[in-house]
Amino acid sequence: MNNDGTYKVGMYIRLSKEDCDKNGEKLESESITNQRELILKFIKENNYNLYDEYVDDGFSGTTFDRPAFKRLIRDIEDKKINMVITKDLSRLGRDHIYFGYYVERFFPENGIRYIAILDRVDTMIDSVGNEMVQFKAVFNEWYCRDISKKIISIMSNKKSQGLYLGNRAPYGYKKDPNDRHKLIIDTEAAEVVKLIFSLFIKGMGCRSICRELNNRGIPTPSQHMNMPRAGNKWYECVIFKIIRNPVYRGTLVQNKRMKVSYKSKMTRYRPKDQWIISENTHEPIIDKDTFEKAQNLCNKVRTKNLNSHNILLRGFMRCKECGHTIGVNQNTDKTRYYTLCNGYKRDPKSGYCTTHTMRYEYLEDLVLKDIRSMCKKCIDIANLENILKNKSNRNTKLEEINAELKKNTTVLNQTKHQIEEAYYDKLNGIIDIEIYKNVYNKLINIVTNSEMTIKELKNKKIKIEKNDLNINKNYKKIVEKFLSLKKEDISVDMLASIIDKITIDKDKNIEIFYKIKSVI
Repeated sequence: MNNDGTYKVGMYIRLSKEDCDKNGEKLESESITNQRELILKFIKENNYNLYDEYVDDGFSGTTFDRPAFKRLIRDIEDKKINMVITKDLSRLGRDHIYFGYYVERFFPENGIRYIAILDRVDTMIDSVGNEMVQFKAVFNEWYCRDISKKIISIMSNKKSQGLYLGNRAPYGYKKDPNDRHKLIIDTEAAEVVKLIFSLFIKGMGCRSICRELNNRGIPTPSQHMNMPRAGNKWYECVIFKIIRNPVYRGTLVQNKRMKVSYKSKMTRYRPKDQWIISENTHEPIIDKDTFEKAQNLCNKVRTKNLNSHNILLRGFMRCKECGHTIGVNQNTDKTRYYTLCNGYKRDPKSGYCTTHTMRYEYLEDLVLKDIRSMCKKCIDIANLENILKNKSNRNTKLEEINAELKKNTTVLNQTKHQIEEAYYDKLNGIIDIEIYKNVYNKLINIVTNSEMTIKELKNKKIKIEKNDLNINKNYKKIVEKFLSLKKEDISVDMLASIIDKITIDKDKNIEIFYKIKSVI
């Protein structure tokens, strides 16, 4: 309150996607107009003075990094306002830690009276609504978390049905005006895509294709889509991305990335077994034979720079520490090949990973020797078919997964209980908000990791239970063929039918993951 007994009100209004119905339509009860009318009526009835309104339209309550809210905070610090009014508590925010900081510390320390009309909260007077503030704040955050899970589930279900959920259609396509989840061919751009594939298959490299398109004055994908700050030059990475994209053969690959948290915009790649791949979802621009020719040519081009040396293990090697691929490089005089972790190569000085350097020829001989040994074991087994039918390994894996599920579920339930206890300790003054924030952040990370682990374990369990372990008679033919080949005749395709991946750790220990072994 000012010295003259008047209040200068900052009216704060917020609306986001979380305030929509199941069809994605904004709820009228939460609309900007509704919030404004409700607050203005309240201000008039109580003879307060409106200083300014602060509107964040399209910003989630899980973050306080909002332009209008930050302007509100600056005006509070500059003593321009002494009262903040929102429609309800959730309009201020849905992250209960930061919500508590502003309502319990920042507002009081800056002489701000805060009112949430529908929740009957007024920090200047004692009321039942004030006593329920923290409980409602926690509920608002859990509401956001629950909505996030439901949205992810709905989107995954739509992707599984082959519906396209991207913001923009891939270059060469446009969204069907009658169904925004369906792709239809953009004739003009599709002709460019066909030209790119045609030139590539004829032997023209990505750099030469860029030069050809630029010389012809063909608009880039960003120019064609009228994107802001559209570039006017074609680049190799764009050409390579187009050639590699299975969307042009009529296949959708979705669900490749995921958010690290419902509170964060940061994303990371999902494991490939979690990608959602839908065949024949739309009309292809490139026929499957042409597309496969381009992919085979792509693989050859990628190894061409290594003096046409047959890098047999390329694509199979993984770093055990950081998970990145392990590449093959040449020494300065180009007489030897050696392995190098791509995670280390990206930023050698960060200490993110180590080199994992080995002589490639030595590694290849070691791996091929081990594969031959494994193939001989398969051939030497007189009753291979009966062993393939044996369910003991599958049952053992199921028991291990069930044990891990039980363990992680227990950790999840205990951690949720610890979050509740920490919250009550804060309410009772046993711990302050800073300690609570640290404890909460650590515990919520455990909850998130446990939930992700449980989901992964359940997916593994479903895969094992669905696998009836039918006898794959081709395995015997594959191992026999492999044993009959000379080293120089072994192809990458042949290798891929036997092994899944090869991991190398910092101490140069090698582990080969066999497809054959998983069946046996």
